[in-house]
Amino acid sequence: MISAEIKFVIKNLLKQKRKLILVGITGITGAACKSYMSIFIQRMIDASSSQDKLMSIAWIGLALAATVAISRYFHIFTMNVVSENVSQDLRQQLQYKFLNLDLKFHNNYMTGSGGLLSRTFNDVRIIQDGLRLFADLFSAPLTFVLLIVALFTLDFHLTLYILLVGPLLAFVLARLSRSIRKYSLMGIEQLEKITSTIKESLDGVRTIQSFSLQNILSGKLKKEGSEYIHMRTMIHGRIEFMGPFTEFLATFIVLAIFFYFSNKIGLGQATTGSLMGFITAMLQINEPIKKFQEAYVRLQETKVSAIRIKSMIEEKSIIEENQNAEKFPDQWSEINYKNITFSYSTDQILLKDFSLKIKKGQSVAFVGESGSGKSTVANLLARFYDPQNGEILIDQKNINQLSLSSLRQNISLVSQDIFLFSDTIEKNIQAGQSDYNSSRIVQCAMAASAHAFIQKMHLGYQTNVGERGNLLSGGEKQRIAIARAFYKDSPILILDEATSALDSVSEEQVQQGLEHLMKGRTTFVIAHRLSTVKNADIIVVLKKGQVVEIGSHAELIERGTEYFKLFQTQS
Repeated sequence: MISAEIKFVIKNLLKQKRKLILVGITGITGAACKSYMSIFIQRMIDASSSQDKLMSIAWIGLALAATVAISRYFHIFTMNVVSENVSQDLRQQLQYKFLNLDLKFHNNYMTGSGGLLSRTFNDVRIIQDGLRLFADLFSAPLTFVLLIVALFTLDFHLTLYILLVGPLLAFVLARLSRSIRKYSLMGIEQLEKITSTIKESLDGVRTIQSFSLQNILSGKLKKEGSEYIHMRTMIHGRIEFMGPFTEFLATFIVLAIFFYFSNKIGLGQATTGSLMGFITAMLQINEPIKKFQEAYVRLQETKVSAIRIKSMIEEKSIIEENQNAEKFPDQWSEINYKNITFSYSTDQILLKDFSLKIKKGQSVAFVGESGSGKSTVANLLARFYDPQNGEILIDQKNINQLSLSSLRQNISLVSQDIFLFSDTIEKNIQAGQSDYNSSRIVQCAMAASAHAFIQKMHLGYQTNVGERGNLLSGGEKQRIAIARAFYKDSPILILDEATSALDSVSEEQVQQGLEHLMKGRTTFVIAHRLSTVKNADIIVVLKKGQVVEIGSHAELIERGTEYFKLFQTQS
């Protein structure tokens, strides 16, 4: 029975059908020519007494050698190209999956983005290395069988005796395979930890240097590395054991063959040609056995990585899209949250029986302590998550009935943690919008109070912002993000702590851009600093996932309850 993970690998292999056909044809051709070589040598040596007969068959040996060489080249070359294509396809499948897994998965994934990177590169590399040898799993057994046929042709009884070694070889190989699978899984999981630690070291280098944590992080990596090397040592020990073991068996068998044929030649029951033909076949048969062993052993590592990649690609933590999804309505009047309950886990409820109606064009601020569910309200509207209970309606239409692309196209997000792509300022403002308009990009930058600082840069709008925008200040990144939201021109705007990390001067500049952006849009303002939400039409106060009061700033201050206490504390 073929295991599920091998079926998964084969399924991806079959996308390269044409190349695999060439791998198969060249493998069969090479195997047939190799097996016939031993019989040809017997006939050539036996024909050595006749010069004419020898010359008449000499060209056959040259043709066989040339065919084997050409077949081998295209067999290996084509399989390497196939493995490269399959590996790249797996990386693309994983990237697509990561981009579509919901935020709950990403927030809960133990080893974080470092673990996902490990599967994308380390596990895929192991599969790629395994696939390079995959052709040998086909050609080596075929070559072996054809050489056995040649051996039976040369001496039936001796071949039968030699085959008695087969069960011993199969037993040793099976025991080693189980051990390799065990240590491969442990090694891959340890490598995932190493990848995660290195990524954590790079992402947090500022904090690490600030707290002088270099030695602690180095010690952590050293410990993880030692455990990984131990596991890899166990694997290498088992893999390399097979080489000397089979070489010993091969040497023993060759000596036995010489002894056997020496007796038969002495009795006149065999010729020197038979001996040389049999030895040639035996020397050739060692190669497919070694290749099959190596390919089979590598297959155990490949299976472990295939399990991990297959489980990730089949991960169900995605936002399911309705097959009959509709477009976001052009004309709508209200967003209605009805009895929403949401949690990451049973012991962490972020929203409980949350209900709220928001009229089109209103600005609604959500305030409360950290963990009260403020950002969750906005994330549910964009369907970064789906609630466990309740529904969100646009007029009377459940957002689950709308296509994700049209829903999110109608929502713009400006958050505290701005992500900019390693590209030009212009490309970051356009940010995937299909319509390119350079003059409109400038207008959006002006509206976001960003045009002045962009002009001062050496390449203006063509300046590259660096990875995650690290060549810009916090305020500059925020204003680029606001310009991006202007360019997207969505009717719904989410401002998630958009100014909380800025100094007072930058905040004032960013706030001007935000005020322009909010005009005429339905705006969700999530904020800790209550000074930024005074002008909101409605302020919703959340506590432990539930609404405790709603009203304007003046109304809530007059009541003197929860909002008033928060405001007093900050004042």
